[in-house]
Amino acid sequence: MIDGYIMRSAAWDALTPVDRAAYLFFKWKFDGLNNGRLALGCRELAAGIHVSKNTANRSLDNLEGKGFIARTKLSGFNIKNRVATEWRLTEYPCGVTGELPTKEFMKWAPDEESTVPPEGRTVPPEGQKRPQRKVKYG
Repeated sequence: MIDGYIMRSAAWDALTPVDRAAYLFFKWKFDGLNNGRLALGCRELAAGIHVSKNTANRSLDNLEGKGFIARTKLSGFNIKNRVATEWRLTEYPCGVTGELPTKEFMKWAPDEESTVPPEGRTVPPEGQKRPQRKVKYG
């Protein structure tokens, strides 16, 4: 189940459909007690939502960047017993540390983009001075 406040957040609106599928995959792995121990790598996520490894990795980065998930334990690729990165969903308390839900995605805001192309600006960018016109009096 996805709560309404999550779907009404600006961070949710900024997610791609693949990012949303990845988030649902995390929710599917969450059993109510394992938050902070959600072991998931990009290969397993890619197989679970039927996308490439690069797309799955990008989705993990997007979900983490927007505050839906947070890393609790990094993966160990060079160790003989390879383990996947462990994650927690920020909307629930952490089962490992006991940390309260941070809900970081509610604090996320999109970057303000200029709608005016650089060549069409009437006001010069900050730090640049407009050349002074010499006025003839006469």
